[in-house]
Amino acid sequence: MFRPAGTILEINTRVWLRQLGGGTPISLSRVADEHFDLWQSRSVDAVWLMGIWTPSARSREIARAHEGLQKDYAEVLSDWKAEDITASPYAIVGYNVNPELGGEEGLRSFRAKLHARGMKLFLDFVPSHTAADHPWTSEHPEFYVQGSEEDLARDPVTYFRVDTKKGTAIIGHGKDPYFPAWSDTAQPDFRKPEVHEAVLGELLSVADRCDGVRCDMAMLILSHVFTKTWGGEMREFWPNAVKRVRDKYPDFTFIAEVYWGLDPELLEMGFDLTYDKDPLDWAVSPTGLSRVQFDYEEEKHRKKLRFLENHDEKRIASRLAQPIHRAAAFWLFSLPSANLFYQGQFMGWKIRPPVQLLRVPKEERDSSITEMYEQLLTVLGMDAVRSGSWQLLRPRQAWQGNDTNWQVLGQAWDSEASHLRVFVNWADYRSQCWVDLNFGNLQGKEVMLRDKVTQKVFIRDGIELMMRGLYLDMEPWEVHALDCEIRDASAVTDDEHDHDATLGLPNFDFASRRVR
Repeated sequence: MFRPAGTILEINTRVWLRQLGGGTPISLSRVADEHFDLWQSRSVDAVWLMGIWTPSARSREIARAHEGLQKDYAEVLSDWKAEDITASPYAIVGYNVNPELGGEEGLRSFRAKLHARGMKLFLDFVPSHTAADHPWTSEHPEFYVQGSEEDLARDPVTYFRVDTKKGTAIIGHGKDPYFPAWSDTAQPDFRKPEVHEAVLGELLSVADRCDGVRCDMAMLILSHVFTKTWGGEMREFWPNAVKRVRDKYPDFTFIAEVYWGLDPELLEMGFDLTYDKDPLDWAVSPTGLSRVQFDYEEEKHRKKLRFLENHDEKRIASRLAQPIHRAAAFWLFSLPSANLFYQGQFMGWKIRPPVQLLRVPKEERDSSITEMYEQLLTVLGMDAVRSGSWQLLRPRQAWQGNDTNWQVLGQAWDSEASHLRVFVNWADYRSQCWVDLNFGNLQGKEVMLRDKVTQKVFIRDGIELMMRGLYLDMEPWEVHALDCEIRDASAVTDDEHDHDATLGLPNFDFASRRVR
């Protein structure tokens, strides 16, 4: 039985399979069971194999000669050679699995091993552009945005000449309206119905071989975005495309890479998840994280895909000191959104290779970051998170004049028998607060709080929690992930009370107004 797509692991497939093969890629069918077992133990719900499609020869040539990219390669790999460089995985010549990676049979085997463990397979779909040497450019140049000799002379960055079976044509490169065109791509003309059908055919082919797609730059083919870039009129592509796939595969997952606040439009058109980059930007900037940024209904959270890194972003271990990294990870990934982790994130890797690189330097594991993520993944595997309901908590002042409660972020997860409370002090100073744990009637009960971060155990009287809540005095960037057990007060032994006296969370002395 498949779990929801709550935790997604992105793998740079071309690099990974070469690492497993000692420099020569192994087939996807030869990936050892231990990898699948490890992902399962970490409650991974889906694996996204990034970069499995057959690479474009033209894109590879451009990648090897591009001066800007050469500087990027040198920053990562000082001794890079031409053979270390391949095409961008987002300049697609077709949706055939790269033979070097095991081809279609390798992919089938890999997917079967995931399914045997209740995990899904996600793949890339690139709707907004093809490689500049895609077979369509020769066989169906009419599928692309057309240009003239005047267009080419005026704007050679956007237009290029291509030899076709019908003679020479001038067509447009793929383009984001806010940036120069991508020189290794070509722009299908979504104003034409035949292009909709051709791209939909590609999508259905991909859907036959996986359980979901991450749609690259999905917002570029929204009608108002496309026509802003190229003019004219077009009907929407996504509503019909999503319906056609779901008619055949009802549980298929659509993920949109989307920016500019356009995620509501794609959700309305049938997408399950949309990128939410804002929390990453807040975490690494002076803005920081705050309660108000996440204060909305659970259902809206569940439509978002959140991350601290991916193949487009710098490694988070290179951007945040570990205490802040831990605070950001526990807060962000405990929210009721889907979570995206990037290969190497659990080991604290700091090097983000350009997607064209096939070889990367070896990085040592940061054991403290690995331990932190093991704790986090244990929390995310709890029944309360997997199948429970969520609510944002609102810590209140510990005493008049102390506003540090606003720095304490809190959230609650509850299922029938499992309860989790997560608290993060997003500040470089100590913060104090009271917080209601929202357990309802606790008369005659005690609550045992097991901190999954420190492994300490605290016991609190149910009446006290109902009347005053839980008092927290948190060090800078401190995190608590409290596994809460509600039980009859009579079940608590004297030994446990003694244990609590030693390890209890700080209590407030009202007489002296001091924390002790």
